[in-house]
Amino acid sequence: MKKNFIKDNIWVLSGIFIAGVVLATITTPIFSRNQNQVMQDNNETVEYGPQGYGRGSGNGSEKNTSQTSQVGLNKENCLMDGCLLVDDAEYPVGELSGETIEYLQAAIADERKALATYEAVIAKFGNVKPFINIIRAEEQHISMLKALFDKYDIEIPAEKTTVGVLPATLAEVCAVGVQAEIDNDQLYQDMIPAIEEQDIKDIFNALADASRNMHLPAFERCAN
Repeated sequence: MKKNFIKDNIWVLSGIFIAGVVLATITTPIFSRNQNQVMQDNNETVEYGPQGYGRGSGNGSEKNTSQTSQVGLNKENCLMDGCLLVDDAEYPVGELSGETIEYLQAAIADERKALATYEAVIAKFGNVKPFINIIRAEEQHISMLKALFDKYDIEIPAEKTTVGVLPATLAEVCAVGVQAEIDNDQLYQDMIPAIEEQDIKDIFNALADASRNMHLPAFERCAN
């Protein structure tokens, strides 16, 4: 009886088997990609140095995140939310030299110039890479610098950025971006040695690193 059933339904059984193989072939890569994405999300690292900003860190295994983040944290190196964890981080936390204030002003002016230029590029060419990606980073850079102005009770300069005429092609605009990121990195490298405050040095180093290692390569690929 069983043999007759198999013989009579061989094509149906074969179809079911083939369908199962095809389904497994389709779903396995999807499951694998989802699993890899979860692993990447769980192991995401902070893009920029000090606490209080960035994209988050860790793999979710920390038992007490607030305790972990307080290790080595003090009013000299905290920023934004991180300063909430430091009892004596009353603003202003200190007094800056005139030279350091000028450095902060130069830094925010350069970041604002980059932001305004990239916004103009998007207005002209649309939401093109890498500008649509980098523009969000520039906004974050400005917020980080503003937090330093707040921390030391320094007046944030008024926005006076202007953008000139952009080149005709996207590749030419990207070439402008290449030089802008090189100049931005050099600006921070020139200022960092003269700064005493650790938090300002940390931010300047983080912004220089972003220009040199992330933005510059993206613009170089676009320009070529």
